[in-house]
Amino acid sequence: MVMDLDPFSLSLEELLRLDSLALHHLAKKSAAMRTCCEVLSGRLLLAIERTGVYREHGCSGGVHYGVMQLGLPLRKARLLVRVARELEGLPYLRLLANQGMIEWSKLREIVRVATLETEREWADICKKRTYAEIEKLVARSQRGEIPGDCDLREGPRSELRCHYSPEQMAVLERGLQVMCQQAGRAIGMGEAIELLFAEKLNDGALADEEELGLVRQEALKDLGWVDVIQAETEVVEDIRIVNPKSRIPTKVQRGKILRRDGYCCAVPGCPNRLWLEVHHIIFYADGGLTRPSNLITLCSRCHANVHEGRLILRGEAPGGVRYLNEFGRDIRVQRALDVAFWLDRWCGRRGEEEETRYVRARGELLTAAA
Repeated sequence: MVMDLDPFSLSLEELLRLDSLALHHLAKKSAAMRTCCEVLSGRLLLAIERTGVYREHGCSGGVHYGVMQLGLPLRKARLLVRVARELEGLPYLRLLANQGMIEWSKLREIVRVATLETEREWADICKKRTYAEIEKLVARSQRGEIPGDCDLREGPRSELRCHYSPEQMAVLERGLQVMCQQAGRAIGMGEAIELLFAEKLNDGALADEEELGLVRQEALKDLGWVDVIQAETEVVEDIRIVNPKSRIPTKVQRGKILRRDGYCCAVPGCPNRLWLEVHHIIFYADGGLTRPSNLITLCSRCHANVHEGRLILRGEAPGGVRYLNEFGRDIRVQRALDVAFWLDRWCGRRGEEEETRYVRARGELLTAAA
């Protein structure tokens, strides 16, 4: 008899020799056994948690015990305990689960919303619906509710993929934020695009839900006559044609800033030509615009010094930038004085004080500052 066969004792070769009816019955039997095993595992973890047995094994709870002692993934252990806890107040579903008369995948979903009054109705729904449909019904229902008859089939959908520059993405994100604020709810990108085009088709007026429905009906009439054409595109590489309010410089912008600064860190005395980055002189967060006069080339170390407050930039690039240390002193002046001082030391100057390079450099800098 097929029902007397133990599926665990059969090898793949033995299963291949069985007829279709026997394989079907064994598959259903294994699914029922899975439900029983999962429910039993959850009940055991719940008992271990409530009796405190987990402490004897150095664990902090039933879920921790399942992870450390049974090798279960954390998510799986939590799921088993949750379902076992929910089944305590659902005797009919618990009976079906113990007998393997309901699929585990469906059971773990419906216990979220089933109550003592509605568990039989949910059990009947499980017999008629697939797991995907059960998942959607549970998502639409509150605890204690019974979902009405509804068509869960989805119509054909199209996929649209787009590649955006940083400037375009900044505009899209800001526009979507404004649309959500005006609507008082979250709006997805697909719905936002539909609303914008419906507005254009409605002569610029924002379409309400009724007008949007008419636009959708009109669009359905022409779906059979859509042709795909290849459009010619051109990349604009003018550094001036950018959105100055975008946060990230474009690839073309970055290349021109690097060429302008000689592919070298612009900080006086820093010869680094590696790990170069483009920095906003006035921080973007403080209202600085992404335009050439506010962008400068820094190496990663000097860039970090700026953001850590050890280096302060003032003015406009390329020639009007002042480089200050954390005490507000111009590092150009300090560097010139340091170079003059060490040249005197290396050359062994022993003349009068006014003849040293250090004194001459300091005098020249003071004169220039005046």
